[in-house]
Amino acid sequence: MLDFAPSPQIPRYAFGPHDKVTIGDIAYHAVDEIDAGYVFVRLDGKGMAENFSRAEISRLIDLGRVVHEREALLPEAARARLSAPSDLLSTLPAAQHLRARGREGAVLAFLQMEEEGCVNRTDEAISNMLDAITGRAAKILKGESQYDEAGRKAGILSVPEFSPRSLRRWITAYERFGISGLFDGMSRQGNRSRRLCLQTQTILARCVRGYLTLEKKTQSGIYEDVKVAFSAENETRRAQGRPELVRPSKETVRQAILALDPFECDVAREGLEFAKRKHAPVGVGLNLTRPLERVELDTWNVDLITLMSDSGLLHFLSEEDKEQLGLDGEKKRWWLTVAMCATTRCILAMRLSRTPSAQATIQTLDMMMQDKGVWSDAVGSLSSWHMRGHSSWLYADCGAEYISYDVRVAAEDLGISLEHAPGGHPEMRGRIERFFKTMSTKLMQRLTGRTFSNIIERGDYDSKARAALTVDDLSAALIRWVVDVYHRTPHSGLSGETPGNCWDRLTEKYGVVAAPDLHRRRLAFGTRMKGVVGEDGITVLGIRYHSEPLARLMLRRRNHEVNFRWYSEDLGAIAVEVDGEWFEVPSVLRRYDGVRAQTHLAAVRALRARFKHEAALQESVVLQAITDIEAINGDAMRRVGLLVENWSIERLRREEDNLFIGFRIEPNADMAIAHAGPDLGEDLPTATSSPHADVTNFSTESADLVSECAASDEFSGCAERHASPGDGADDPDFEFEDI
Repeated sequence: MLDFAPSPQIPRYAFGPHDKVTIGDIAYHAVDEIDAGYVFVRLDGKGMAENFSRAEISRLIDLGRVVHEREALLPEAARARLSAPSDLLSTLPAAQHLRARGREGAVLAFLQMEEEGCVNRTDEAISNMLDAITGRAAKILKGESQYDEAGRKAGILSVPEFSPRSLRRWITAYERFGISGLFDGMSRQGNRSRRLCLQTQTILARCVRGYLTLEKKTQSGIYEDVKVAFSAENETRRAQGRPELVRPSKETVRQAILALDPFECDVAREGLEFAKRKHAPVGVGLNLTRPLERVELDTWNVDLITLMSDSGLLHFLSEEDKEQLGLDGEKKRWWLTVAMCATTRCILAMRLSRTPSAQATIQTLDMMMQDKGVWSDAVGSLSSWHMRGHSSWLYADCGAEYISYDVRVAAEDLGISLEHAPGGHPEMRGRIERFFKTMSTKLMQRLTGRTFSNIIERGDYDSKARAALTVDDLSAALIRWVVDVYHRTPHSGLSGETPGNCWDRLTEKYGVVAAPDLHRRRLAFGTRMKGVVGEDGITVLGIRYHSEPLARLMLRRRNHEVNFRWYSEDLGAIAVEVDGEWFEVPSVLRRYDGVRAQTHLAAVRALRARFKHEAALQESVVLQAITDIEAINGDAMRRVGLLVENWSIERLRREEDNLFIGFRIEPNADMAIAHAGPDLGEDLPTATSSPHADVTNFSTESADLVSECAASDEFSGCAERHASPGDGADDPDFEFEDI
């Protein structure tokens, strides 16, 4: 996450009576809400009630310390968790993703050909078109995904062999469960090893009809009725000396319930009017009442040619960074990915990229859930940009950046249903299309380098020659216009109310669902990596991650290679998988909580320029460099923070090879390093004085686990390896005073 700067408007969050809310390590459920805050009761059996003010809850949510599980205390939700193969698809092994992705390619190819009228769902038709389906599936699978197995050639994924029957089974699972249905075990529905006799079918059908009642029995309740009915029948058969019937399995009962007519089920359970509304064709317009009830996502080629450079950060970026971010000095147009709340017309997120991409979409989803006060403050906005939260329904077109496998996995893990409008129908995303048109006519006409829709409108205006704005300028203009103009201008679609006022009014009335906690965001948005846990833990970009629980777990494993997730928005911890369980491992240097990767890289580049001959730098020097860079160039870094960044495994490996080879960060020595660098200001926590000293020095408490680590050279002689203030002072490449 970016440096936290809370907005003055504090949202009202909606906590239902059956929701589970975990704050820290304590689980609660909400029992009351007043204007001042919320009252929660603990779920550990102690019955203690605790109160949290709205400001406290908002702060904890923004820091990712609150886990909000909607309706988790209902029996149905508990049973669903028991039967689910995994809480998050992103935590499953890459091999399972590879098989599921291959199956999905075949399914999507068939669905496209079915829509074109080339094939239907019969074995004969599928057999005749098998080669065509396979060929189209191969084209669909050309896109690169981080879930591809290591060592596979990027962009190439084989289509699994399949029979017509297998393909139809995959299609059914995909239409019923989405991507989850294509993972191993999810598509094998029902017991096909035997057939039910006539008496068994009769009893089963009688029990299943109990599902069609106003009492709304659950599937598990129907299964209990089946067990009772077969127990009574078999007791009678035993008394008569006849063979007993084999009771159908729970899955057989579930399949029998799913075979019921959906319309008949809704009529019997919910009433005729409800069934008519649910199954009627969609008419014109949407009836939206709550904030974030529907979020529209789209990408626009900005009507402006800008200088592909940045005035505030070029001396902090590597040549590769400049090329990836598009800061190469040329004059080009940017692509803007925007997320809009369809109910209030408020803009929830914006990201600039050179081309539309899955990364742009994923980073837009991440920004949508954050408080964007840090962005609005960076450009001096007079209003706050506090619109954020979790939406269950996201609507986009069929662009490659939205149907990407990585995007759909991240959306599924966050509980977001990603719906796609058919191509060629922009009116189905009318709200966000209208926003882009408004931006083009209201904002772009005030900026030099504007482009036009046709040659007649352009006339003699030379857009490229007049391009003068940098990325800094464009980012600042976009944020100021959205926050101070668009959000505060009466909107005809809101009956003259401004989007900002509409958001505040409806949020106060209905509340918004809190963003997923930081751990879930780290798993969903983080880069999937592998590493070896050594005596020092895991090191990424020069930052060590270790804890006593990790050391204890790895002590009893022969293979010390683990999967982990690294999140560029927060370097304070990584998520590590050990024996199928994911847990967080904090950074040994706790100052990295909330620090972004780009800020850390900028600080390390500055230090490498100043301390060329040092193999290791102490914690205080590195952390002070981060503080200085944030203070001097904070606003510029936050404005450029709108740019989409590529944090692939390859990028991280290159950074480590080029920048961090032979470089490490060590905890402070016992004595303060008064001559290790510039004036450090207030005292910073050391390895011995930090409240988290048990993390950095757990070897003293568990000598049987890591005694070798405590005795290694890396933990001794720190002070002797640091230069005096004069070392590197004549280096013309970098000075803090010149930043």
